[in-house]
Amino acid sequence: MDGSTTDDRSDLPREYPEGAGADSIDFAALDSDDETVLHAPRDHWDSYAILHSEPPERRRVEGDYYIDATTGEVISDLWHGARDYRNGDTYAYVQPADRIPDHQPRDEWESDPQFVYDDATDAYYRYDPHYGRIAPTNVGRHTDLLEAYDWEATGTTTRHGIDVVTYRLSDTEPNDSRGVPAVEGTLKLGVEDGIVYAFDVTLDAEGEPRYTYTVRPETFPDHDWVETAREVTGANGA
Repeated sequence: MDGSTTDDRSDLPREYPEGAGADSIDFAALDSDDETVLHAPRDHWDSYAILHSEPPERRRVEGDYYIDATTGEVISDLWHGARDYRNGDTYAYVQPADRIPDHQPRDEWESDPQFVYDDATDAYYRYDPHYGRIAPTNVGRHTDLLEAYDWEATGTTTRHGIDVVTYRLSDTEPNDSRGVPAVEGTLKLGVEDGIVYAFDVTLDAEGEPRYTYTVRPETFPDHDWVETAREVTGANGA
């Protein structure tokens, strides 16, 4: 994670976001705010990404997110090379045929009425201009991993123009019996909005799995394929 930190407690802020303090974070209180990480950074950046890594066998979140802060458009990089696009009621999805995993036979895609195959790009597309209310994504659960542990503030810094408090694990033993001991961990909490902008935590489990998470300015990706999805599905009467 970028940005400098300090262990000098005299550098700690006098005020913390609701639900946080120098020696603890109440994640339930942070979640009480209607703002989410999908929306709050709009005040700071023209476009941004929500990126994370986690052990493949323990994945809880389905992809990396890129958000155009001006239009509200969202593109998700999903597993197996797929992407989906959301903008208001409009929804599009593309799955490159050569990235379809073995456990999803091609005939399942061929028989699915929601998708249309395009030979020119060797991909399956979905396009729906009236998708309705966008269901919340499970990227909002990114703090679940952190809630089982105790945290202490170590200093303040500025991260991509955002004032944040840096925390580190103060007790590696989980408070929840369902959790596992942690090896080490840090997180960055937005002073203004109580948003977790980054974390890096390693758990003392098989292979010491490491989880990382970051929200940062990022150029919104090219999405010409959305127009291809519209044209392909329209030509096929989908």
